[in-house]
Amino acid sequence: MDRRRALGALGLSLAAALAGCGGSEPLPAPPRLQGYAYLTPLRLNVADLEVIDTPQQGRVDPPAPILPAAEVARMGRDRVFPSGTTGRARFVVEAADLIHAGDSVAVVLRARVEVLNDDRRVAFAEAEARRAVSGIGSGTAAHARAAETLMVRAMEDLNVEFELQVRRNLRDWLLETTPTAPVAPIDSPEGIQRQDLPQG
Repeated sequence: MDRRRALGALGLSLAAALAGCGGSEPLPAPPRLQGYAYLTPLRLNVADLEVIDTPQQGRVDPPAPILPAAEVARMGRDRVFPSGTTGRARFVVEAADLIHAGDSVAVVLRARVEVLNDDRRVAFAEAEARRAVSGIGSGTAAHARAAETLMVRAMEDLNVEFELQVRRNLRDWLLETTPTAPVAPIDSPEGIQRQDLPQG
């Protein structure tokens, strides 16, 4: 019965994603993801961050050029930084579904970051992204291309929503720090070298 409920829930997730997007034409594949370190870092006032990259429930149908759980976990490692001296936080991959059904593909991603006091959660922020496309055909290559496209775009959506939710719900724990290049003294090995101008 539990397995039947789980499969039913996944079917509803696919239907909801398809209904929300309504896409009927395959989208051109964007460039492959290269990480998220170029985006604004989210620095939390905690000393340690744990990343849990195995969702309690998840379904990944092949072909899967980009593994959903691994990609969401990479987002957490690339964007959330412990920048305090005490306390800890936890980044959790809650959902990472990549579902192929007939000529349709759907992606459902959800992530949560929690601030903990000992083992008690005192604050959290959660974000979700859904993407789907239909009418892609039945070939493996078409499914792989659609899956890659949806994953890239769903991760773009998730990054935007995740930052919004962190800034909204964890503003008391967020450190607004802007890294600046260190200034070395003149004539130091790392600094500006003084040169004498030629005479005459």
